[in-house]
Amino acid sequence: MRLFSFVFTFAACASPAEIRDVMKASEVDAAFARARASFPVNETPAYAVVFRISQGRAAACEAHDNADEVWFVRRGNARLSLGSAQYEAGAGDVVHVPRRAACRIDPGGGRFEYAVVRVFPETAPPRPTFGGLLAARRMPDVLKKSAIDSTFAASETNQPLHAAANFTVNYVIYKGRSGPWEAHRGCVDIYFVYTGAAAAELGGEISNPQEEAPGEIRGAGVAGARRHSIGPGDIVLIPRNTAHHMTPSSQKLGYLLVKVWAE
Repeated sequence: MRLFSFVFTFAACASPAEIRDVMKASEVDAAFARARASFPVNETPAYAVVFRISQGRAAACEAHDNADEVWFVRRGNARLSLGSAQYEAGAGDVVHVPRRAACRIDPGGGRFEYAVVRVFPETAPPRPTFGGLLAARRMPDVLKKSAIDSTFAASETNQPLHAAANFTVNYVIYKGRSGPWEAHRGCVDIYFVYTGAAAAELGGEISNPQEEAPGEIRGAGVAGARRHSIGPGDIVLIPRNTAHHMTPSSQKLGYLLVKVWAE
């Protein structure tokens, strides 16, 4: 399987940029600032990451038959119509648009920027049934930043948010501890960092690997990992079978994790 990489196509630049592992908040902002239209960040048969822009007048109503979508709003405000419901969405909010759901965006003459994780149910394999965060549940259509911030502030352990047949969304929280050395055989992890900072170590070989649950490998350390500093606004993408470890450099680290089961 080809390892995960970012390939950007900008309407306003002559050549694409490529980033591995982590996309810093400043790089995300720069990518949006240079673009005049929506553009793909990564595309696979099971999922895609797309940076979208809506500006000016309200867009036509759309429904995606082939993908569930989770939006992470980066900048701007818009009125959203999801089915018969109306919402206001702004920076830091998270929007869930199930496949086949009718959706319309009205940025009110402004510019509305958001990162989208698209999951293709026809191609992605079903998720396994193990794990305490995997019980079936559905997140709100629009999850406000204030509610996200409150959860991170009040919680000291991971919290479930959404679980579908082939992807989940969870709050991941580290307080006074580091994450395990681990790798996932059947899923891709995508982090959207909200609070705190950490050293993220990605790749390399896990020492003394043990399969603690089906497809879940953990060990005592790693050799040859790539080291990155991560903080609010950053996006981290971890391919399946890739070792990873988080060491917080702040009192608490909190990010929203989109976990997509993919071959």
